[in-house]
Amino acid sequence: MSLAFVGAGALLAGLVLAVFSALLSFWAGSSDNAVMIQVGRRAFYAAAAMILVASALLETALLTHDFSLAYVTEHSDLSTPIVLVAAAFYAGQEGSLLYWALILGILGSASLLASSALGLRLSAYAAGILATILSFFLFVLVLVASPFDLLQITPPDGLGLNPVLRDGGMLIHPPVVLAGFAAFAIPFAFASAALLAGRSDSAWIAHTRRFALVAWGLQSTGLVLGMWWAYHVLGWGGYWGWDPVENVALMPWLATTAYLHSSQVQERRGRLRAWNFGLVILAFLLVVFGTFIVRSGIVPSVHTFAVSAIGPWFLGFLGASLIFSIGLLAFRASGLRSHGEPAPAVSREGAFALQNLLLIGVIAVVLWGTILPLVSGLAGQQRVVGASYYDRATGPLFAVILALMAAGPLVPWRHAGAPLWRALRWPAAGSLVVLVALLGAGVRSLPALLAVPLGVAVASTVVHEYVRAAGRWRSAGGGAARAMALVAGRRRRYGAYLAHLGLAVVVVGMAASHFWQQEKDVTLQPGQQVAVAGYTLTYVGTAHTELADHSELVAAMRLGGQTLEPARATYAGLGGQSLTHVAISSSPIADVYVVLAGTNADGSASFRVFVNPLVSWIWAGGTIIILGVLLGNAGVRRAVIEPVAARVPSPVGAS
Repeated sequence: MSLAFVGAGALLAGLVLAVFSALLSFWAGSSDNAVMIQVGRRAFYAAAAMILVASALLETALLTHDFSLAYVTEHSDLSTPIVLVAAAFYAGQEGSLLYWALILGILGSASLLASSALGLRLSAYAAGILATILSFFLFVLVLVASPFDLLQITPPDGLGLNPVLRDGGMLIHPPVVLAGFAAFAIPFAFASAALLAGRSDSAWIAHTRRFALVAWGLQSTGLVLGMWWAYHVLGWGGYWGWDPVENVALMPWLATTAYLHSSQVQERRGRLRAWNFGLVILAFLLVVFGTFIVRSGIVPSVHTFAVSAIGPWFLGFLGASLIFSIGLLAFRASGLRSHGEPAPAVSREGAFALQNLLLIGVIAVVLWGTILPLVSGLAGQQRVVGASYYDRATGPLFAVILALMAAGPLVPWRHAGAPLWRALRWPAAGSLVVLVALLGAGVRSLPALLAVPLGVAVASTVVHEYVRAAGRWRSAGGGAARAMALVAGRRRRYGAYLAHLGLAVVVVGMAASHFWQQEKDVTLQPGQQVAVAGYTLTYVGTAHTELADHSELVAAMRLGGQTLEPARATYAGLGGQSLTHVAISSSPIADVYVVLAGTNADGSASFRVFVNPLVSWIWAGGTIIILGVLLGNAGVRRAVIEPVAARVPSPVGAS
């Protein structure tokens, strides 16, 4: 019995079980049948187990070079290093969809295990929605794009990975981004289930908080890793180009950022219920939209897959999800209004509401720039916007968001009075000092004069809050053990502060590397030098190297006591495709980034040299953000704070 037969059978069995789980869970939830709710949930677990079996079989086929499978032939070969052969599992359309379904099955099962505490109806509807999403992916994998399709003739070798994917970044970036996308389905399922069950209290928020943080943390990691990969592999001296696929990964992250903040308002004050439902739904819809963009190839991008039959199915799924979500929100809208007097504008609630509006504005700007080629193409003349559009349109919005990040943690939940202005002196002083220093250094770029001081203001607020906490720990006594206990009791707050600090570091790194980057194109003979931004490089010479799956032309450049080796790799087995291997000398102050453009018959070589200030701060800031997510997600979940469990009014018999 072949791996292909068993793998395809496992996917088919998973599809049957997922459809059964969806139908049974919705029926059992509407009738409050506790036994059938358990059966529906276990059917979901069984579907996830079938996906795990299929995934293990596909990985086995890759590692054993079973070229009878079309997927193995198309995405691996005998010369590919074994770790990259394993990573080919998610390198193609079919494998990446299977990986997505696997993560959804695992995270969905974990979320359902403890969902009975939310009540029978809500937990059953959540299982039904998760099973419906899983059923769609399995339907595509079984009938549209199976990873277990067989070739009529088994070739002796495969086609191999795309040269760009033959990099260590392949092991970390795609699986993290795909896992983040899959994780967004969990908050969506429970938010939709709460609306179906007629409940608008924050129980679903408390239950899915960790999954929302996991989704946000994975997407944060994926974005930073994607920037790092582009920086190290593509050879253009940058890390973010406002590519459509970069955009569709950013937008759900922005929506979830807004949700993670406004959910605190509902838990503490009972407000922004509609915002929270809408933001969670928006994040999931943006994930589906992004998947459609990537899978359909309808928008030009270096990241998209080839045009395939998958695109129309995802467009249909997006349409169905949009109709379901908008209809559900409209049906329950009357029960989502906040009661009591509106919150003061100058308060923590007001800051979060303004932040939500600004983040939605950024999403709208990015979305418009992404879909403009589609919209203008329908009008007969396709138009594409460049990076300058995004910089000009999102820059002011991001500046105000940074200002709110600096002031927000210092604003009390109720009306802000004189203590606020005293507290704001710390971020104001920090930003003012940096602003004066930049002006004294001759900086006249308005974006730089906004971004760097605001990033410092955010960091100043975080440091101020940690200093205040340290003072309370000292006054409380008990030493380090007492301090750790206090941190654990407020881990969400201090984890969020740490994430804010990481984002501030990222902002400063991006601003410095963007506004103060210097570059020079130069052609050198061996022994000649080039100076860029105070760094002097000496060209030594070139050498050819033959490796197992490709050849390399390697240049040697001396930088002080260090030797940099930019290269160009050529893959003869892949039709002579070539790839640039950049050389980077990194320090906390700046990166010296060297690209080998080519060699000449007279022995000279052409280079492009960049000096990128503070790029390493971006990767350091990303690490701090993840540490903040881990701190905020650790320990035992706290009880829901919202004092009264709200129920959405519904027609007789609807709930």
